[in-house]
Amino acid sequence: MRIIVGNVLKKVGIDRAVSYVLFARGWSVFAGLITLYFISHHLTKVEQGFYYTFASVLAMQVFFELGFSSVISQFASHEMAKLAWKDGVITGDEQAKSRLFSLFKLAIKWYGVIAILMLAIVTPAGYWFFNSSYPDSPVNWSWPWIVLVLCTCGNLFISPVIALLEGTGLVADVAKMRLFQSVFSSTAAWLALYFGAGLFAAAIIALVTLCSNFIWISLSKKMFLYSVYISQKSENIISWKNEIFPMQWRIAISWLSGFFIFQLFTPLTFKYHGPEAAGQLGMSFSIANVLSSLAMAWITTKTPWFGQLIASKNFNELDLLFKKVFWQSWGVLFVFVILFTIALLTINYFNLPFAYRLLKPQEFLLILCAVLANHIVFAQATYVRAHKCEPYLKHAIVLAVSIGVSSCLLIKYFDVFYMLFSYFMISVFIGVLYSNYIYTHFKKRRR
Repeated sequence: MRIIVGNVLKKVGIDRAVSYVLFARGWSVFAGLITLYFISHHLTKVEQGFYYTFASVLAMQVFFELGFSSVISQFASHEMAKLAWKDGVITGDEQAKSRLFSLFKLAIKWYGVIAILMLAIVTPAGYWFFNSSYPDSPVNWSWPWIVLVLCTCGNLFISPVIALLEGTGLVADVAKMRLFQSVFSSTAAWLALYFGAGLFAAAIIALVTLCSNFIWISLSKKMFLYSVYISQKSENIISWKNEIFPMQWRIAISWLSGFFIFQLFTPLTFKYHGPEAAGQLGMSFSIANVLSSLAMAWITTKTPWFGQLIASKNFNELDLLFKKVFWQSWGVLFVFVILFTIALLTINYFNLPFAYRLLKPQEFLLILCAVLANHIVFAQATYVRAHKCEPYLKHAIVLAVSIGVSSCLLIKYFDVFYMLFSYFMISVFIGVLYSNYIYTHFKKRRR
């Protein structure tokens, strides 16, 4: 029986790394449902709007990070083609190890600066946005906002360590840590909501995440950190100017564009239609994003191996692996969308109270259809970027302008449905078609 189960799991692409990611994201689905329950019972509709708009405004961290974490992971995976983990430290080719350590030190300096900048800029910017959009709010949101930004900046500072460890092949270890992290942070949020902490629940999630990141890195990776700390300066370093920047600036613009593609909807709705409508939109998008992230586990857990196969110029095996995990992931996402659509129609048919915390079914279905389209783009972009290049720059800009402009105009003069319909149409007829063009032409040029 065990052998049969093992063969079935292998056939659908569930290895150790994927299993941990699925457990973590499966927990996120379960925890998300429980969190939705607590939010709907312990936060008012206005507070719900603030809760989800907090997250969208904090997505402004991409304006500071500029895609560096993605670059870190990809460069680390390429260096690991000549390296290996042994007894908690990295061993192998000295030149590759020196380059990897130099990347780590560069990342720490970079993220230390941007964490301070984000704290100094985003805190007052968010305060101005919420105060000007809803000046007579009965909700106490200012201190929760300040604490949330502070903890988020702390997580931002630690994030390059996590990205580098994933890039060196410790995908399963990081996923396992994130599973426990999600359990602790979700439990803390439920307790906070139950005991009336209100919007401080969002800050508590960020605080528990920060503490768990720090404890895990300090306890389990201290030998690696020490080896990086005592490493001597060498001529074999990764040059930010000559190697990283030519790729990073393209990814940075893509990430900045992503804010306008994925995060602009909730703040716009908050501004023009109030926190209650923003809360419905934010909760709906959070559910859709969970489904998307679950399916992307098949892709993201293979990214380090993509980099190693590319570094070894084993392109045939790379393409076979990508094709396999892409169809596995998209098929899983399609099943998720069908199952959730049935659940959505059911709660609306029986007129359950929770239905009023979400968008109407026709509006939610537009988001789900857009998620199916975006998954194709995410997968193809991950494949191409694993080659340490970024041809998706124009793609991101076109989508950002199209979605950003249409959303601003439609939400101002019409309701949420028209904004989401435009988002869906652009995602399919510009996002997918343009991405497929980039992907196919990239593979032809590579040959």
